[in-house]
This record gives sequence, C-alpha cells and structure tokens, in this order.
Amino acid sequence: MRDFVQRVVETPERMTKTAVSVVQYSRDPAVQFYLNTYTTKGEILDTVRGLRHKGGRPLNTGAALQYLRDNVFTASAGSRRLEGVPQVLILLCGGKSFDSVDAPASALKQLGVLTSAIGTRSSDSRELQNISHDPSYALSVSEFTDLPSKSNSSSSPPWRLY
Repeated sequence: MRDFVQRVVETPERMTKTAVSVVQYSRDPAVQFYLNTYTTKGEILDTVRGLRHKGGRPLNTGAALQYLRDNVFTASAGSRRLEGVPQVLILLCGGKSFDSVDAPASALKQLGVLTSAIGTRSSDSRELQNISHDPSYALSVSEFTDLPSKSNSSSSPPWRLY
C-alpha cells in the first residue's frame, strides 16, 4: 500500500497541483492526513514513507466510503470540488466488505467523486465494480505488492480517471 501511494505521489504529471489524502480502514477509518494537510510533494512523501499498514478485521468498506464522503471530500478538509477540480478516490480493498457499500458508493458518485476500487484476490469483483465510478475502473491484483507494476500504464485504472 505504502509503495503504491508513494509511486502515485512521485509521478510528476499526476501531481501538478494535486492534493492527496490517505485514509486507512478496517473496522473503523483512520485518517493519516487530509487533502489540505500538506502543500508540497516532499511533505507528502515523508509522511507516506512512515506509514504502517493498519490491518485488521472486519473490513467495513461501506463505513470507510461514508467517512470519506463526510470528512475528506469536503471544503474544510481541502476538497476543491466546488472550484471544479476533479475528485479522485483510489480505494485499495483487501477483501470483501463486512458492511454494505451500496449507499455510500452511490453517495460518492452523486458527489462527483471518480472512484477506482482495486482489490486483492480475496475481494468481491462485483463489489469493486459497484464501488467504482464505472465498472471498468475496478481492478484486481493477486497481492498489493503487485500494485506499483500495475500503475505503469496510463490507460489502465485508476489513471483513466484523470
């Protein structure tokens, strides 16, 4: 997870005036930093390098999506949605959600958040497609360690989102 986030932040053409937030979840979501916490790529990378995987069960993906909608994709947390800036969510799922994702995923779509759900082989592919802005934006990998190699293609999710 950390390597993937670091790769996203280090990609210059994707980080021009881009704000980043990291929220980890299992039973409950935990904000590592908000969209407006850091203003430089260096600050973001320093924090990302120090991240430790939260882990734990159950995976309450629905609650995490609702938390993102209510607490991260807001002006007070640094969202620039009202200025017309695209809101992109790359969700890494380590398995099937214990709670329902339907209503929170729909609420994010209504807010205009472009979501790409990426899951490991223990994830539910239909759930990933339901969470994603478009079913084609869902992606499955064998392990999260495969993520950096998947991010190399700008035509594959989640890079099609922006």
